[in-house]
Amino acid sequence: MRKMNKLVLILAILAGFVSTGSSAASLMQSERDCAEILERWAADPDSVPQALVDECKGMQGVAGAAGALAPFAGDADAQAAATAADPCAGPGAGGSAHCWGPWAALAPAAGSGVQPQVLVPADEYDLRPELAEQFGPEVSSCEPGLPCGFATVVDGVTSDAPADQTTFVEFDLATDGSAFVVSPGQPDQIESATNMTPAFIDRPDEFENMRSQGADGDVRSRLVARVIRNGNGEITEAADIWVNGNTATRQASSGYFAWGNALSRPDLDFLQSSGAAANFTGRMSVDNQTVANVTVNFGSATSWTGSWTNPSYTFDAGGAFVGVDMLSDSSQFSSNVQSGSAIRGALLGQRDAKSIAHIIEINLAGVGLIRDVGLLRE
Repeated sequence: MRKMNKLVLILAILAGFVSTGSSAASLMQSERDCAEILERWAADPDSVPQALVDECKGMQGVAGAAGALAPFAGDADAQAAATAADPCAGPGAGGSAHCWGPWAALAPAAGSGVQPQVLVPADEYDLRPELAEQFGPEVSSCEPGLPCGFATVVDGVTSDAPADQTTFVEFDLATDGSAFVVSPGQPDQIESATNMTPAFIDRPDEFENMRSQGADGDVRSRLVARVIRNGNGEITEAADIWVNGNTATRQASSGYFAWGNALSRPDLDFLQSSGAAANFTGRMSVDNQTVANVTVNFGSATSWTGSWTNPSYTFDAGGAFVGVDMLSDSSQFSSNVQSGSAIRGALLGQRDAKSIAHIIEINLAGVGLIRDVGLLRE
């Protein structure tokens, strides 16, 4: 209860902070509280009351778009170890050249000299008619063996907005975490700083937590994500939060994403010939109370069925795969799903370690419009 009261108080303080320019130091204690809460939640979602998670996610958005998923332990030795692993974990992070304090996405910060890994160019693939009908020209087909990702986009640094103020686009990420592009190749393309510096922190599951940030001139960029890396240290799958702002224009955009390398053609052919089934599960990123479960039945006509469960609702869906592309069939939605709904995704990874990145646009009876993005693991 004491921590809850502190979090509620800090939300009120933040409203005054933005206009008065208070120092980052006054928020450090509450940021540490939320960092510990969110780290515990990242490791075990059921171990932390959802109300605390929501409070901290809200504070993150106002104070810097999810600025603390690094662990903070109660003793000095553990905190020193966390600080060593993450340069933004210590009490001086607000003044660090490589870290952001409150109102972080638009606050000046020095960039590093690290050169980014080049993003894979966005090739001009033919847009399949069924994809154009569902999500428009900004979400096209994925190609086997090439990077593929989806993101939500909202105005400002909070990453959250009502569904009718949220849009879907494609997303691309440098495999070293040093840069990202939102809506690549489109007129509304958003390019991050290209010298972002990632820090990786171990988790008890197969993921690592990554926090990456940097600056190019007036551009400030940040990622807070769960990632999977291969033996060469390259990110192969990633999901969660992106933020990009400009200090000169005082404009910013943000959202959530799911990204990875699409299943290769040889792996896809092998799975289709095997006729095997695979089960995928995970929490959605916009509303992490929503748990998705999807079963894929491989074969000459690969199909899928799934359910999405939230404390406030549940719905079912199904459809087919065209290559690596996951497409919904409106006839397989549960009866509470209304017209104008669609699900789009892609198979990622390798034949023995697969993932699904997907977006849902669901108009649900009694609930309304839902737009979310998620990464599901086998």
